[in-house]
Amino acid sequence: MLKRLARGAAVLTLACTALLATRPAHAASMDAGFAAVPKPALVPVGTGSPEVESQRQATMKAVAASAVSGKATTATLPCWEDTSFRRDGLIKYVSMEWNYPGDRQYELRARSSWVGPWELFTVCRDPFSKLTTIKSQSNNKYVSVEMGYQGTIYAMLRARTSEDSLIDSWELFYTEFEPREGYCGQIRAKSNGLFVAVEEGYTGESQGMLRARTPRSQIGTWETFCY
Repeated sequence: MLKRLARGAAVLTLACTALLATRPAHAASMDAGFAAVPKPALVPVGTGSPEVESQRQATMKAVAASAVSGKATTATLPCWEDTSFRRDGLIKYVSMEWNYPGDRQYELRARSSWVGPWELFTVCRDPFSKLTTIKSQSNNKYVSVEMGYQGTIYAMLRARTSEDSLIDSWELFYTEFEPREGYCGQIRAKSNGLFVAVEEGYTGESQGMLRARTPRSQIGTWETFCY
């Protein structure tokens, strides 16, 4: 009986080894892609770069001036560096399009299969009101919702608001979770109350564009982002 059990265990081990050996190649590449992604790094108050501390101050001022009052102060407002976002279910990281021209420059698109400078952001988030600012680490500009755009690019997201500009509702978002690896949720624009979507149906250089255009009743995978 013991010999039969030992023989069965050996067969099971061989079967599992064979199954792992025949694992699809894309699964290994997906694992490698996720493994290479920097993890969001919490920056203690007063220890960050001038850019981070400036964002912390600006975010707190915007929160205090908003209709949604929180209990946070500048001394407690958390910020994270090296934050990347991807669309739920896909390795499509949000990228800032530095080379796009005109009013499309710095457009945000979920289109990158890896994380580099264009895919890294600094996030400051009030844990009480959930109001959040997002700044590109590549050009040091805040992500803004283009409320003045029309048609298929209405409410496009662009990292285009400079450091010395006033942070207003166009640069404020509500986020469900603080940046933590593996956390997934929605991003809602304060300016129009709509959720940010990835335009998977667009083609060419517009494919994957981020727009704040979805009502709560229509939230799906296009509106879900993972850190």
